[in-house]
Amino acid sequence: MSAFLEIEGLTVRLARGGPRLLRDVSLSVERQEVHGLVGESGAGKSMIGKAIAGLLPRAVEVTAGAIRLDGADLLAMRPAARRRLIGAKTAIIPQDPLTALNPCRRIGGQITDRLIRTLGWDAGRATTRAREMLDEVHIREPERVLRAYPHELSGGMRQRVLIAAAFAAEPELIIADEPTTALDVTVQKQILRLIAEMQDRHHTAMLFVTHDMGVVAKICQNVSVLYAGKVMHTGSARALFSGAATHPYAEALIAATPRFDRPEESLLPVPAEVTEALDAEIAADDAAWGAGHAA
Repeated sequence: MSAFLEIEGLTVRLARGGPRLLRDVSLSVERQEVHGLVGESGAGKSMIGKAIAGLLPRAVEVTAGAIRLDGADLLAMRPAARRRLIGAKTAIIPQDPLTALNPCRRIGGQITDRLIRTLGWDAGRATTRAREMLDEVHIREPERVLRAYPHELSGGMRQRVLIAAAFAAEPELIIADEPTTALDVTVQKQILRLIAEMQDRHHTAMLFVTHDMGVVAKICQNVSVLYAGKVMHTGSARALFSGAATHPYAEALIAATPRFDRPEESLLPVPAEVTEALDAEIAADDAAWGAGHAA
């Protein structure tokens, strides 16, 4: 049985002969699996999520590869059919709830929009579902929140609203794009616990984009490690944290993770020799690729 999400050889570059942003990316996510996607800032984690959701900027183009969702190759489909499939089977929990929500619209309408437009629900049924979902993410007074505007809610409440909206249509895959980054530490823990709870309750597959190795250790079954748009390691999270990583960069990221149970230990940066070797390898690969794909 094939995975629900399969990415094979995905290569993305800036349009008109620009440099590659994703380099031959391959990974898969099984049904009900939480798959972590980790790496330093700028590694290409969010770019993969945008490619799946069909939200790549116009200045970016896919030059190779396949993205299969429930067996259907998204990149081979007509745009309208692709949007319907993505809308029916996926959802996104974005990074910054303040910018993700429309400041001029009430919360209720922002949750019900997708249910009405994508799933064809009537307004009454959609509003009932929105109220139920706010209650499910532990928001008090859901009726009041449905009538509220985003600026009237705290950051944690706004993120709970986005989690409710993502799960409302019962998607089979959720792309969580660093959903705790814009929150303070205490709220981060609450939101992370809530996402894990919702994923387990709704049996949803999840691609969890993060740069926090602690998050991966807590909620992910498998993990892919990115560097400069290239997958360096893929395997089980348990094996990664038990020292069974198969790539020096993955090992270096684990070693660089702060250990709060051992506060006396110094922070360890990723060794320069590791990144220098990777940069040289990628530069050589890019030169060879560019020679064969000159604009």
